[in-house]
Amino acid sequence: MAVYRFKISFEDYEDVYREIEVTSDQTFAQFYTVILSSIGFEDHGVASFYMSNDSWKKGTEITNKEGKLKDGKPVTLMAKALLKSYIADPHQKIYFVIESESVWAFHVELIKILPTSDSHQSYPFVKKMIGDAPKQFKVIIPPVVTEEDGLLMDEDLSDDNETSDNFTGEEEYDEDDAASLEGEEGEDDETNEDMDDVEMSGDENYEEEN
Repeated sequence: MAVYRFKISFEDYEDVYREIEVTSDQTFAQFYTVILSSIGFEDHGVASFYMSNDSWKKGTEITNKEGKLKDGKPVTLMAKALLKSYIADPHQKIYFVIESESVWAFHVELIKILPTSDSHQSYPFVKKMIGDAPKQFKVIIPPVVTEEDGLLMDEDLSDDNETSDNFTGEEEYDEDDAASLEGEEGEDDETNEDMDDVEMSGDENYEEEN
């Protein structure tokens, strides 16, 4: 059986690429698995191979997830698609896309066809690795809190506590206010006593006249 040697490069990182050999009677699923392994990616999300022309125009799709095409026909699954059934050009180009947290696009080029496989070699395998692949998932780094930032935060908390102390929900009076209130109460008592004396005098006069 024949052996296909492919060059797989990131569309946005052309200096990063892998050369992989796979036999003609192996599936796109096996090819997909070794590609992921060679770049350190996880099998996460939807991935598709598109048989392409020299301009990388997408043609027949071969994917890893079940579904239907626009015309209602089922998609071609990687696990059921043999490479030899789709390779018609000795310089075949395949547009490869992985959609996970981000969309990753690759150019897959057939660069050599070997007439027979090596009996001492297991396929597929990575023949060459050039460049470090980017990370598949974004790494979120928490902000670094410096000692100065910590002091500022402590000051803010201290200010908040002082503000809370100034608003206790109760009215406060100083000594002058308290004295004024007591004076007003005293005046009210004297006024009431005077009114009582007037009323008593009136009553006595009434009794004398009678």
